[in-house]
Amino acid sequence: MKKIFIVAPHFPPSPAPPSQRVRLLVRHCSEFGFYPTIFTVAPKYREETADEWMCELLGNEYTEIRVNCFDQKKTRRFGIGDLGLRMLPFLFFKLRKTIKREKPDFILYPVPPWYILIVAPLIKWSIGVKYGIDFIDPWVHEQSKEQSNFKHRFSQRIARSLEGWVTKHAAIIFSVSEGINANLRARHPKLSNTPMYAIPYGAEPGDFSGSDPNKLPVESKPLMIRYIGALWDDCYPVLDGLMPALAGVHSELPFSLEFYGTSYAGEGLARPQLGKWVSQFNMQGYTIEKELRIRYKKAVELTIDADILFLMGGMQPYYAASKLMGLVVSKKPFVAFVHRDSFPAIFLKKLGYPYIVTYAAEEEELPALKVEELRHMFVQLIREKDSFKPLDLNHPLITANTAQGMTKAFLDKISAVL
Repeated sequence: MKKIFIVAPHFPPSPAPPSQRVRLLVRHCSEFGFYPTIFTVAPKYREETADEWMCELLGNEYTEIRVNCFDQKKTRRFGIGDLGLRMLPFLFFKLRKTIKREKPDFILYPVPPWYILIVAPLIKWSIGVKYGIDFIDPWVHEQSKEQSNFKHRFSQRIARSLEGWVTKHAAIIFSVSEGINANLRARHPKLSNTPMYAIPYGAEPGDFSGSDPNKLPVESKPLMIRYIGALWDDCYPVLDGLMPALAGVHSELPFSLEFYGTSYAGEGLARPQLGKWVSQFNMQGYTIEKELRIRYKKAVELTIDADILFLMGGMQPYYAASKLMGLVVSKKPFVAFVHRDSFPAIFLKKLGYPYIVTYAAEEEELPALKVEELRHMFVQLIREKDSFKPLDLNHPLITANTAQGMTKAFLDKISAVL
């Protein structure tokens, strides 16, 4: 069996999206001939709420090695909270020492946090083990010029100076969407000879094993529409279309609206994201926002318990939506409001999913111009929810994007470069 090292600062019990991605990989690695060793940090050094259920979902065919890390309570005094930076001085030496002893075949760096990539070329030069990068989010943001805060501009300057260096020495590059790969090639033409693959987030159908709507108890309660996930700067223009659409739906078909985990920040740092729109469209009486990230098990329970869910994207087409496959395998009714050229839009249209509205950055396609179309879509799904037919989970396009399918895609490509 081949050995793969995965450098994953976010790892169960962390519920963060990078942790989910690695969790799904680790669960199925051995099925495809790879034994994974994970380099991470102790949970106390992460700022998100721990979710022990994530550890139960991992299985037991892996080895976890914990790397030392600077305490965020001390480093934040100097404006440093990034987990990758805080573990960076310790990561190189721990990784190098373990590689000499264990002799892995390959190293995978899922990012963010991106600063762990600094050690990747150094490790390759000193020991010679091939490595790959998995861009769960892009390091360089195409819209960074819109960010006025100094810290963001400074971090983006670092990203632009280092991205070419760490990518040109990679044996293979993965990302969650082809858009991220296209942007990388445009910035670094020398990557044209580097194998690059888009592998979206998978999902584990077993996580939602209790989500069959026909098995849920019928209760007399108000219609519940929920969104579970973060909101960020790039999706604020999308809210200009989403929120008035939902307000319009409520005037016709009353419901309760809940948002969970809208901020990426940890406890004490998280702030509500929706106040502007809730006030503008008089949604206070039926809208609740809980900005703190929630445990994955709680997210699954809230998904199962909702009547209607929705998926929203940002203004960039590379957004791949980690929640997409979870919604699909949950078999719950949902409306997708996503960029026209994004993976979720392409994927759902190929499957013939009817409850989708798309937008783009072009003036005539902006989210704010889609209010009436989106309102109609929500009304249609609400009226048809009792006869809603989930997508067929045996469809080849869906099975290819389950956790098992995702892992196979990763390891087949890695085997090829080995």
